[in-house]
Amino acid sequence: MEKKGKIITAILIVVLIGGGTSLGIFMVLNTQPEPLTGYLFTDSKDRQVRVPDRPERIISMAPSITETLYELEVDDRLVGVTNYCNYPTNASSKTSIGGFSTPNMEIIVSLNPDLIIAAAWNAESVGLLENMGFAIVIILAETLDEIINNIGVIGNLTDAETKGVEIMSALTTDMEEITNKTSTIHENITVDCYFEIWETPMVAGGSSFIDDMIAKAGAINIFSDLQLEWPTVQHEWIIGSDPDAIFITEHSTPHYSQDVCSRTGYSVVNACINARVYLCFDDIYLRPGPRIIMALENMTRYLYPFLFT
Repeated sequence: MEKKGKIITAILIVVLIGGGTSLGIFMVLNTQPEPLTGYLFTDSKDRQVRVPDRPERIISMAPSITETLYELEVDDRLVGVTNYCNYPTNASSKTSIGGFSTPNMEIIVSLNPDLIIAAAWNAESVGLLENMGFAIVIILAETLDEIINNIGVIGNLTDAETKGVEIMSALTTDMEEITNKTSTIHENITVDCYFEIWETPMVAGGSSFIDDMIAKAGAINIFSDLQLEWPTVQHEWIIGSDPDAIFITEHSTPHYSQDVCSRTGYSVVNACINARVYLCFDDIYLRPGPRIIMALENMTRYLYPFLFT
């Protein structure tokens, strides 16, 4: 198969620095892609992108994508990751392209990828990379089933279909073992809860995969009716809803101005009365990747420990 090539044109721009006495020079990279063979792939944003049959130089623009590529055992073809890709531990040995919302375009160009996979929509970055001629696809999920299915999708994209199906099957089996347990929960003991990622409070809304996780864990998300991914809500809403359990993230809590249950009015909330405020490991809970069923089981054990005795 003919691989994607690029003609790199270096445009030197002279910039006046300081008081007009010294000159600095920086390079702007411009690409003119040669025709790419392969097939048209429709991504999560309904964009049609021509991708190679077997990509050899892949860039991941999200930690969840990086974890998936390692799980698919195609990390030998992974040439670039974000600053936040810390799992598995050897992912840090890959070249960093910067943040997933602030990628370094010069580094991306230098890596000459034939496939870029992102897990968030960033119109500016995507537009720039498209204009440079790179194949960039967006993979999104609003449910745990979609997260599992996306592992198969990425397996297909990277010519690792067999491994992708194997992982999907194992995760589906693990998820069903949990949902079979939670399906026995009687409505009289169903837990009302919410998941908070920042003290504003910013919470998981109805279009987040955390909302689906809560449902599969046999509980009710008190903010499920808010059809946003991460809406900001009023403290009065939380107090009035009187949740039985509250989930917060390990990353956010060290930066909180006070503990959740120390907030004005929260002393009457069931979750605080019964000490059911649970600390969650962000990297497992908030990454739509292959460790998501670990998060589901962890949440279910918090909510209904008797199901696992």
